[in-house]
Amino acid sequence: MLEALRTATALQTAGFFLVANLAIFGGSIVLCWALGVMFKGKRIFDRWEPVRSVELAAAFSAVILNAAVSVGGWCLWTRGWIELRDGGILRSVIDCLLMVFAMDLGMYVFHRAAHHPVMFRVIHRFHHRHEATNPISLFVLHPLEVIGFGGLMILFLTLYPMSLAGLIGYLTLNVLFGTLGHAGVEPFPAFLSRLPVLRLIGSSTFHAEHHEHPRYNFGFYTLFWDKLFGTLDPDYERRFRQGS
Repeated sequence: MLEALRTATALQTAGFFLVANLAIFGGSIVLCWALGVMFKGKRIFDRWEPVRSVELAAAFSAVILNAAVSVGGWCLWTRGWIELRDGGILRSVIDCLLMVFAMDLGMYVFHRAAHHPVMFRVIHRFHHRHEATNPISLFVLHPLEVIGFGGLMILFLTLYPMSLAGLIGYLTLNVLFGTLGHAGVEPFPAFLSRLPVLRLIGSSTFHAEHHEHPRYNFGFYTLFWDKLFGTLDPDYERRFRQGS
């Protein structure tokens, strides 16, 4: 696959990434809907936010921009600015976890900055139109946010030579966490909150609370940075156990 991408034209690459991102978009919607059905007895919100035409347009715009960011990453890779290396299972797992942790910090900082009154009013308020979320909420973003999040990934990849399997693992987890965070149900069991390390995993309740109370829960994959900087919703653990 890498050799095919290395020798592909820019137009072929753009087509590949557009199809890939459309598949991710569709898969995320199906998974979000399936979670809502399977865990309907563990709903965080009593309903899904209605799907409006302007938000559907924004979601498709996000898919196109994600494809464009991917093409930008491809350009940097073919020119040697990004290195993708071979690696065994252990190397790939380490790379994946390292990127999760680094991106969680970057996205925490980016997310808090987006809640500055000026940034929030101009950019991030659009995403917070969805207080109760729905299956497309993950993609209802201002174009600058899509580019910003994609830019964070590319920045990390220019600084750290990732294994291909580690990168695919991270991208898979990224979609899973994003979908889970906007599903409006809590599939994680309550005992997770009592287990060391695992209790720091970002749950659906964790991100749902952010949509309800925007002053809290800025992390994406973990609770670590919110605990460290004092921005974790004080009611989170009770809400999580209640909804699990």
